[in-house]
Amino acid sequence: MARYDAKGFFPRHLESLAQRYGGNTLGAILMIVASIATAGMMMAVRDLSQTYTVWEILLVRSLGQVVLLMPLIVRTGGDILKSERVDLQVARVILSFAAIAAMFYAIAHLQLAEASAIGFTRIVFVVALASIIFAERVGLVGWSATVIGMAGIVVMLDPTADALNDAALIAAAGALGTAAVTILIKKLTETDATATIMCYATIGLTLLCIPPSIYTWQPITWAAAPLFALLVLSGIVTSWCFTNAYRHGEASIMATVEYSRLIAAALAGFILYSEIPGMDALVGITLIIAASFIALRRDQIRKRIWG
Repeated sequence: MARYDAKGFFPRHLESLAQRYGGNTLGAILMIVASIATAGMMMAVRDLSQTYTVWEILLVRSLGQVVLLMPLIVRTGGDILKSERVDLQVARVILSFAAIAAMFYAIAHLQLAEASAIGFTRIVFVVALASIIFAERVGLVGWSATVIGMAGIVVMLDPTADALNDAALIAAAGALGTAAVTILIKKLTETDATATIMCYATIGLTLLCIPPSIYTWQPITWAAAPLFALLVLSGIVTSWCFTNAYRHGEASIMATVEYSRLIAAALAGFILYSEIPGMDALVGITLIIAASFIALRRDQIRKRIWG
């Protein structure tokens, strides 16, 4: 029988490390690894998008992850696929499909730092969605963060230009979808294992990507194979590390460490593609980071202002 329980892959190893070094330390390390893996994924998507469509890239990514997860499914006798909330799993898959497709499009058409920064607006969107779905009290500070985040997106959209930056708009829509997925994952981790959530996502995304890929399929060359392999492996590493970072560490601390994802993306863009963000992008990125920080620390800020 595989070493598997309701806490996910290799829980005994992670629990041991968390007890030895502390949950926040382990979570921070996992989050940094996830950030580096995300930068690798962005690089693969950027290069592959020159030849392949978003649908084919997403299909190969999901199918490859299904193959990697298959041994775990077999070793657990299929128990890993048992979910107490299949309805939420299905909703998560559909939202992930739209959000990841939007993200891949943005990576292909924006600077990596810009795409990563807009992705961080999901933190602001989570605050707004939590208010609507869970009736959580957001307050003036929370809504101020939302407004600042939206201002950052508007700056990056550059409405004064002759043509609206549709890639930035699509990236923002993807961030909204990712925020909804984040809320669903948080709910699912209360009843389902990390591995179960990952399996449903990869299998579901594979099935959804097949129809559009049929009409746009391009043969995969040997030259592209290493990039597709990087895409698959980085996706697995990112998902596993990200989920377990939040499982073992405090959410506010993990969300702060997650900003390393923006640094990794900016470095990858500069080193690999000589990308240097313009003034509009820098202002927008600054506003988005400020909004995300306020959203994460709104309780502390509220106490300091009003006591």
